[in-house]
Formats: sequence, structure tokens, C-alpha cells
Amino acid sequence: MAVKKRAAAANKVSKKNEVASAPASASLVNHIAFVVDRSGSMRRIKDQVVRVFNNQLDTVQRNAKSAGQKTFFSTFMFHTTVDKPRHLAAPVEKVRKLKASDYKLGGSTALLDAVGTSITSLQKAKGATNKDTSFLIVVITDGHENCSSQYKRSLKGLIAKVQKTGRWSLAFLVPPGSENTLTKFGIPKGNVTRWDATAKGTKVLDEKLAAGLKTFYAARASGQKSVTAFFTTDMSKVDVKSLSALKDLSKGFARWTVDKERSIREFVNTKLQTSSTLRKKLGNEYQPGRGFYELTKPETVQPRKNIAILDKKTKAIFGGDQARKVLGMPSGANVKVKPGNHMEYSIFVESTSNNRKLVRGTTLLYQQ
Repeated sequence: MAVKKRAAAANKVSKKNEVASAPASASLVNHIAFVVDRSGSMRRIKDQVVRVFNNQLDTVQRNAKSAGQKTFFSTFMFHTTVDKPRHLAAPVEKVRKLKASDYKLGGSTALLDAVGTSITSLQKAKGATNKDTSFLIVVITDGHENCSSQYKRSLKGLIAKVQKTGRWSLAFLVPPGSENTLTKFGIPKGNVTRWDATAKGTKVLDEKLAAGLKTFYAARASGQKSVTAFFTTDMSKVDVKSLSALKDLSKGFARWTVDKERSIREFVNTKLQTSSTLRKKLGNEYQPGRGFYELTKPETVQPRKNIAILDKKTKAIFGGDQARKVLGMPSGANVKVKPGNHMEYSIFVESTSNNRKLVRGTTLLYQQ
């Protein structure tokens, strides 16, 4: 009898350990809502917006599956008023693509009411207060608020309330000039970006959303419950253990401080001319693709370009696809990135140009 009890107890401990060692992602739940403007001014880009919506639905479905994170999807559309949700907390794998006939345009822009409605609706979702459940609301509009009534006064407090839980992220794609209005509502600057309501602008919109969604899923996998840099590179909450586990590539790079603004070719050639040792090791002339410039302003990073992350304390350098993954950057698409909170790290981008202007005081990494 005693043996059976000990066996049962051991089995119980074994099962407990199995649960404890299970992948964290298995217990994560995400609610993602798209809040889409369907006012009359969106008419000129109707087809493109439908395409972007469907592309991003695919993006969410793929990320949810690959990350092993249960995801529910909601869609809110608005114009002069806010429509009944097209989808509300539906399992994302069951959500169907939008048809052009589903996206009817007309009316004004009740932006504040749309945001308030989406928040209050998701607050009622099953399991909304669970510590492993996070919410991401993505708002797409080409206009400024001009006709809200229900949440005009209360929205700021509502946003503050949900963000205080640490489990809610709100991201906005807005026309130029609206950014400051949203940051006054307490939306982090890294979660607000501008776009132009043109065919070209919707292509950029598509890329920004894909990168932001990947950032969100990567953040969730690393233990974060919300993001404050949906549209920027952010190292403030990166899983340092995962980063430090990557191979240190610092021995493969020369690290130089840029003394004055000049082209990357001129700068590297000057360095090579001052040292016979460097010339013997690196050649007589600058070679495009070997240099990595420090990120100091918004850049469009092509998928063929490598990224490097420098730990300013240890001087370790991490690169390759894993560096992109840490920053939430997709590997197969152009990504518009801008400097965010890099903490004790510096971000570098591969240069394939001869004329890239280097900023004085920054660092250049050059492959040996």
C-alpha cells in the first residue's frame, strides 16, 4: 500500500513537472482586433485596403500557428457611427477573408467612438482578465476625428485603465498630423505611425503592419504581455538571456568610430590606408556589403540586408536571422524601422552602397 502511495505521489510530481516545463506559448491567449475606417475618403483606396486587411489576416493566422499562441480575432468598422462587429473574438483560424462588397464606404470619421467601442467589447470577452491573455487593437484611418459623441470625454481614461493592466496594446496608423493627438491620449509613440492614403501608401501600410504583428508575437513569446514599440525597433523588453545565447560574432568585425560625416567608402579607405596590417587583412579598397552603419534615423531595410546588434557593455555582436527575430523584423519583406529604445544596445544595418553617408560620432562595423 505504501509503495502504491509513493508511486502515486511520484507520478503526481512528474505530471506537475511536465506542466512546469511545458512551452510558455501553449498557455498564451491573444485577442487581436482590427478597427478599420470606412468613411467616404477611403473610397480611392478601397481595393488596396481590402487587400491589406486580407494580407494581415493571413499574417495573424501564420504567426498564431507558428508561435503556438491561441488567437481570437475581431473586426470593427466605423464611419459616422460604429458598425456591429463583423467578427467578435472569433478563433482566428476560422475567420474568412474580406470581400470588396463587405467594405462599403461613406460618412464621417467617429474615430474615438470606434476605439472606445472596441475596447469595451473586448473587455467582455471570455477570459479577458486572465493573466496570460493579452489584447492588441490595430486602428487604420485616413482621417482625423470629426464626429464622435459616446467616448469623446471618457476615452483617455478608458485607455489608461486598460493599459495599466499591462496586457493591452493599441497601435494606430494615421494620416500625417494626427500623431500628437494620439500620444495625448496616452498611446506610446512607438505604437503610432503615419501613412499616406495612396496606392503606394497602402503598400507601406501593409509592410508596417506585417512587421508590427511579428513584433507582437515575438514579444509575447519572450514573456511580454504588451508592446510599446509596435512600429519601432525596441530593446527595452528583449529577453536578454535569449540574446546572449546567440553566437558572439565580434571577432569577425573591426569597430571604428566615425570622425566626421563622409561616405562609407571614403571612411573605410582612409582606415585601410593608415594601416598595412588592415590592408593585408581586409584588402586595399572598401567592399560593399562588409560595412554595417549604426541606425540613427528611419530606414527601410530590405530583406537581403543583414542586421547586427552590439551590446555596448560586453562589446558582443549578434547577427543573422536571429538578430532580426529579436527585433521583430520579418525576414522576407521590406521593413520600415526607426530608432526606438535601444537600452544598452546599438543596432546596425548592412550597407551595400558606396555613398552611404556616415554620421559623425557613430560606429561602423566592418567585416574582417
